[in-house]
Amino acid sequence: MLTAKGLYKSLLFSVVSLTLVACSSDKEIEVSKPNDGQTLAQYVASQDFSGAVLVAKDGEILLNRGYDYAERANKVENTSETIFRIGSISKQFTAMAVLILEERGLLSLDDTLAMYLNDYPNGETITLTHLLNMTSGIKNYTEMGNFSSYKNTSLTPLQLIEKFKDAPLEFTPGSQFKYSNSNYVIAGYIIEQVSGKTYAQFIEQEIFQKLNMTNSSYGKDKIGYDNFAQGYSNNKPVGGISMTVPYAAGALVSTVEDLYKWHQGVANRMLISEEATQKMYTVGLNGYALGWNISTNRHNEKFYQHGGGIDGFVSYILRSEDNGYFVAVLANEEEFPSGNMAFNIMSLVDVD
Repeated sequence: MLTAKGLYKSLLFSVVSLTLVACSSDKEIEVSKPNDGQTLAQYVASQDFSGAVLVAKDGEILLNRGYDYAERANKVENTSETIFRIGSISKQFTAMAVLILEERGLLSLDDTLAMYLNDYPNGETITLTHLLNMTSGIKNYTEMGNFSSYKNTSLTPLQLIEKFKDAPLEFTPGSQFKYSNSNYVIAGYIIEQVSGKTYAQFIEQEIFQKLNMTNSSYGKDKIGYDNFAQGYSNNKPVGGISMTVPYAAGALVSTVEDLYKWHQGVANRMLISEEATQKMYTVGLNGYALGWNISTNRHNEKFYQHGGGIDGFVSYILRSEDNGYFVAVLANEEEFPSGNMAFNIMSLVDVD
């Protein structure tokens, strides 16, 4: 069994903040490393954690449960079926949608942005691959100074694109890596133009329904009702945000059980071919592929991972097809280091 220290070293991956629109906070939550002899259940229960966790290895579910409260005022408990906003984990679904459309001959990863937005500045030099692997140079709209002024406003995809369209490129497309939510907003718009469906409809019909992900959907503006978790920051409920603003970069909601179905669907090539899957896993710069950050352990086994942060929620998914490993950590507390706990959990699972 790998130790936590050895695991971090072998993966050659530091848990970075692949977030979308998380609020600022002065609260800090730390997770401890597992103690010798601790079980998975004991370890997760020992942390200051509000959310849900699913851990599996080779098709066997090792842990699947919720912790603390989905809605604190009425003491509604989190369960394995509680629905959370997953933030930027949404990007892997957006990338999958583009690959589905490419396999149908409706677009190509080599297409330029100018083919779909003919007046976009420098659009003839930016490809769909540049968008999906974060090498376009397009400025990240959630980091721009005016972002907070419209994040609660309902916008069309084109209206959202207008918010960053005229910002100068930060570098020549393909020359550098910089994480930008703007890339996936444009990808969502292109999905709509090519498919003739809204982004939400396409993801629902072509991914969620086909994988029986019955508790996953495009998010609603209001949360904290039915089976949806309320998000918290500094121990206070976080208000609504228009889901048209995170859009294809981070508007999806899901459960740990549905994300496990997603893992199985991707691993078993239920949506796209092996060739298309390898395109999805092709690393560009900085270890980033198409919606996945990819690393390799000392056994040359590949691990696919991504985090997500959106007001009141922090998520992380970590999986490997080489050894059948999967972990999803969905937290409804903005300050929780879900990625750190995912890697600590991994140290308790035999990945040799």
